[in-house]
Amino acid sequence: MAKKKKSLGRDAFDDANQNQTPGSVEKLIKGKGLQGSPEAKEVVVNVKLTPSNIKHLDAVRTRLAERAKGHYTRNDLIRIAITLLTEDDV
Repeated sequence: MAKKKKSLGRDAFDDANQNQTPGSVEKLIKGKGLQGSPEAKEVVVNVKLTPSNIKHLDAVRTRLAERAKGHYTRNDLIRIAITLLTEDDV
C-alpha cells in the first residue's frame, strides 16, 4: 500500500516567485508578524537537537548563505520553523 505524502508546511525560503517585503524574515524571527494575543510574551525554552537535526540546520544555513539571503543562527531558523508550524503539520 503506497503512502500519501503529507506536507510538513511550506519552506519560507523556497518560493522564489513570492515577493516578500524586505525584513519579512526578521519580522518572523522577532515575532512581529504574528497575529497572536496581546498578552503574548517571550519565553525561554531548551531544545534538544539530534545530530541529524543539527546537520540539517547547518545545511539550511549554508544554502541561505550561498543564495545571499543573509546570516541566520540556529535559533533564528528554529524560531522561523515554530512560527510556520500549524496543527496540520503534526
